[in-house]
Parts: sequence; structure tokens; C-alpha cells
Amino acid sequence: MRSFFFMIVILFAPNMSVGQTYFGSGEMSCIEFIEEHTDKGYNVVINDWINGYFSGRITETQRDLKLVNDLNIPLYDLVLKSCIEEPTLNVRSATDRVYFAIP
Repeated sequence: MRSFFFMIVILFAPNMSVGQTYFGSGEMSCIEFIEEHTDKGYNVVINDWINGYFSGRITETQRDLKLVNDLNIPLYDLVLKSCIEEPTLNVRSATDRVYFAIP
């Protein structure tokens, strides 16, 4: 029984000290996002990632952000603005800033 417990601890121990991992457009740097937007315009993939991130955060925190849908707030544009204001961020951090800025 001890060896089974020890094996479980060993398997999960590396995951306990590792930071969160994000996938997709979230790890794109703001500079890259701004350049891509400037060169190619509106990016559907990044927009979908932003919407998914918001949906996940709303589920996680149970915040009622019905206001975002009611007012048709352009999350993509707000994240782009956040990136322009703080280009050292990545898209995930800029999206998180927007998420917490909405009352």
C-alpha cells in the first residue's frame, strides 16, 4: 500500500510545482497580435480564443457578465486596446485585464 501511495505522489508531484499552461492564441505576445492585426485585420481565431477564455472565466468565477452580451461589447477590440496600452503582455494577460476591468 505504501509503494502505491508513493507512486501516486511521484506521478503528480511535478504537476504541483508547474505554473498553469494555456493553449492557442493566449500565449501570443501582444506585439505579435498588434502586428498581425495591423497587417491582416480582424483575426477570427484570436476572437474565438478570447470568447472562449471569457466563457471559461465566467464559468470558473460565476460572474454575471450578461452586460457584455446585452451591450454587444467588442471583446476583441478591448483586448487589442489593452495590448496597445501594454505591449509587453501576452494576449492571455491582456484578456485577463479586460475581464477584471468590466464591472
